[in-house]
Amino acid sequence: MKKISLIFPGYGLSNIDCLKLFFKKHIIIRKTFEEASDILHKNIYNNCFKKKNNPLYLKKNMHLLIFISSIAIYKLLNQKIYIKPSIFAGHSLGQYSALVCNNNILFQEALKIVNIRHKIMLLAVKDTRVLTLVIIGLNYILIEKICSLISNKKKVFISIINSKTQVVITGHYSAVYTAGQIFKKQLHVKVIRLPIPFTSHCFLMKNYKKKFSRSLRKIKISKGKYPIIGNYRSKILTSKQDIYISLLKQIYKKVHWKQCIMKIISMGISIFIEVGLGKVLTNLNKEYRKISSYSTNNNQKLSLIIDIIKKL
Repeated sequence: MKKISLIFPGYGLSNIDCLKLFFKKHIIIRKTFEEASDILHKNIYNNCFKKKNNPLYLKKNMHLLIFISSIAIYKLLNQKIYIKPSIFAGHSLGQYSALVCNNNILFQEALKIVNIRHKIMLLAVKDTRVLTLVIIGLNYILIEKICSLISNKKKVFISIINSKTQVVITGHYSAVYTAGQIFKKQLHVKVIRLPIPFTSHCFLMKNYKKKFSRSLRKIKISKGKYPIIGNYRSKILTSKQDIYISLLKQIYKKVHWKQCIMKIISMGISIFIEVGLGKVLTNLNKEYRKISSYSTNNNQKLSLIIDIIKKL
């Protein structure tokens, strides 16, 4: 019998129209957003989409939309068909979505800590100009060498290793910009700028780990229903302390997503379902020929996934 892994995105809300459609069509989606709005004392969905000329609010609350959407779509899937995954995994912010859906953390507590995490990340670069780029087409070792050569007082860090040929770099604007120009103009590879105002998963965040730790210590962490993998060391989180350490270190240590996926594949899992409104993780999985990967970012794909699960 084929095994399933549920994976949750950390950035990339590529299908906002789908969210609007889901919100209109499915009560469970609306209820999840209403619950989040009650917890945060602000109407997330209405403020993002129903108020005119409000792109700034949408940008500032993108982390909440990504997180809440993943939880809502997971609930929708479970409402339509019983899913028994072999393992959960989340990319960056998606780690929190995975933990909520696996019953490790309550939705209301995760929502608050996600908001605190975002504020701390912004605070860390309050007086610093920063930049984050995705480098596509070069291996990690070469990127690391170039970043090391460029880094002096102004530093550029590798923050995420997504695949064999996709790496995310972040840090001080001038250093990251210089690295990006080398990759683009001299090495002729694709460089994409991510529209995020902070530098996650790098050393610039380390001074804020104590502040974040105080907030993390206040949340209740439970065992969970299924195995879950941490994305900073790509290991199965077997205890409450493992989860706490994984979430804490994730803010200033690089995300090893490639290793996470390879670890999951080594467990004999061949079907991956990306639970959210994007398809970043699904696209990354295309380099692994022996697995099938599906996204949930429209109604047609959602129906396809339900049909696949029924046949297992």
